[in-house]
Amino acid sequence: MVSILIVNYNTFELTCKCLESIYKFTKKLDFEVILVDNASPEKRADEFLQLFPNIILIKSPENVGFAKGNNLALAQAKGDYILLLNSDVELLENSIKICVDFFETNPKIGVVSPKLIYPNDIPQNIAQKFPSIQYELNELLRISHFQNKKNKAKNLGIYTDHTLIQKVDWVWGAFWLTKREILDKLPQKKLPDTFFMYFEDVWWGYEITQLGYEVYYFPQTKAIHYVSASSGGEAVFNEKKQIQITENEIHFLKLKKGKFYTKMLFWLRGLKFMSLRKKQFRDLGWFYWKMMQKIK
Repeated sequence: MVSILIVNYNTFELTCKCLESIYKFTKKLDFEVILVDNASPEKRADEFLQLFPNIILIKSPENVGFAKGNNLALAQAKGDYILLLNSDVELLENSIKICVDFFETNPKIGVVSPKLIYPNDIPQNIAQKFPSIQYELNELLRISHFQNKKNKAKNLGIYTDHTLIQKVDWVWGAFWLTKREILDKLPQKKLPDTFFMYFEDVWWGYEITQLGYEVYYFPQTKAIHYVSASSGGEAVFNEKKQIQITENEIHFLKLKKGKFYTKMLFWLRGLKFMSLRKKQFRDLGWFYWKMMQKIK
């Protein structure tokens, strides 16, 4: 059985669309849906039960964020498989069954995500590499310009070929399929939930790979992801959001790599952006150098 965990915060219409797509397309698979409402002021959480009486509804008395919200659902989940599904994802086909079938082909698989697309069918860059000094050096020195196509792809911060099944470092937490037995091997037998929001999926990917499992991008099926609906949608540059993401990245890197490594990475990242001509890149360079001051 698959336990589908959804966290809702002020996305009633999108969450309903997500739930409708689950019940419409998920076939030949036993599943349960556990919906956590993070104290949304938008609508009464009980309205979900009126429309979808088969779901398990958890009403959090406060907004505990994305990771803790999923852990609330995880505590009640009964499935062998656990799927974290964003409330702003809409299925287009039997993607959950297709991903479970792929999971069964390799005992080393720890996480699977399908292709996620914008409503205009453009693929999202959901598969990425862990932050590293090596990557920042490659970018700063423009090493990829002197490499063949295959090696160049290895040094990109994201995996840009959206047609290939690929083993990757981590994937967005928007459609994040794993097994309960894998999560039971993590500290405290749950998802790391230090962060209220942002960068938690990097941490999860890191912990899963440290256990010896592999993370896969699986574009043989796809779903629409409306992106950041609960946080107001995407912007060209949202400084408040970027500060929160970067503070979380600093915390993660200090914990896993140490303070010196983290400072060096941020110094190189700032230098990389400062070496580019456009003003917005130079602004990013100053931003990362300013954030370096928080690495203590």
